[in-house]
Order: sequence, then structure tokens, then C-alpha cells
Amino acid sequence: MKMRLLPALLLFLGSYFPLSLILVVQDIKDASWKEPICTIAAISTCHLPELENPSRALSLLAICALSLILFIIMMNGLYAYSTLEVLDSKSVPNDLINYVFPYVVSFMGIDLGAEGKFYGFLLFILLMFVITYRSGQILMNPFLLVSGWQLYELNILTEGQKRCVKALSQDQIQPGDRLESCLVHGIYVLHKGEK
Repeated sequence: MKMRLLPALLLFLGSYFPLSLILVVQDIKDASWKEPICTIAAISTCHLPELENPSRALSLLAICALSLILFIIMMNGLYAYSTLEVLDSKSVPNDLINYVFPYVVSFMGIDLGAEGKFYGFLLFILLMFVITYRSGQILMNPFLLVSGWQLYELNILTEGQKRCVKALSQDQIQPGDRLESCLVHGIYVLHKGEK
């Protein structure tokens, strides 16, 4: 089954939560960096850092945070529709780290106040989404590692046939395991118990 557009978009935007945090930190006004660090004793005299472009920086942060929360809820709500037996397993986490280039963009002088750079950045993110979604690589997302998911290459037995597949699981997968599975965008999402 091909991943629907909304869950794919939520995964994609949620994975950029760290980037949105970086952009918020980069948007802090220079004067705020010169303020003393807040301590518990001086909490009443502290001020929150001021942002150069608060609406853009905080909007990106809110969109990414909400997308991340909604995607995690969706992944935990997936239900299995078939059972498989693991014949052989190999963890391949490096495949989840293949697209980190957008994080490099955050250090290339994005100025949220410059119209051209801001809209160019949004266009870049849109194109990255289209490429990863159309190529079927939307689940090859490094933020899944942070969320506790591991990518595996498995030899399985399902419906009487042997197959070599890629699978995501929050559980450690061992040969001999019988798992509940759901096929999403060509990748099996696995659970040890019925979901």
C-alpha cells in the first residue's frame, strides 16, 4: 500500500523539527545573546530571547512539532493485517541517515527575514518532500531513529513465500520471531504483539 499523502507529509515535516529548532536559535537577536543567562534565583528579572522574525521562526517550529506528535500517534495506531516469520535479520540504520542534506542548509545563511531566501527555503523543502514521496523513500527518514524505530533487512516467510524485505520496528528483531506486519510504501512496519 502506498503511504497516503497526509501521513507522509506529517512524517516529512516532523523530521524537520530539529531543523526548525536550529532556525529559531539562529533567529535570536544579537542583543538577546548578550543578556545574562536566566537562573532560578533571578527568574523574575529574566527575559525570553527576542527573535528577529518571530512569526516565521515560531510558525515553522509549531508546524514541525505538531507534525511530529501527530505522526508518532499515527505510527503507534497502525494495525497489523498479516503475520510473518523472520528467517534472518540485519539492522541497517545507515539507510535511515541518507538524507541529511537539508540540515546542512540551516548553516548556509538562511535569513528568515529575507523574502527570497525564506521562500527559496520553503521551495527547497517542498521539492525534497516531492522527491522522497514519489521515490518511495519517505520512510527512509533519520528522525525515525530518534523516535525509537530501527530499519531492518529481513528474509521472511509470509503467506507461504520467502521474501527479502525492508522493515521498520521498535522492537529488536531476531530470527525465528513471528511478527504482526503492515505494509506501508513498500516497507513492512512490524509489531511483536497484535496491534
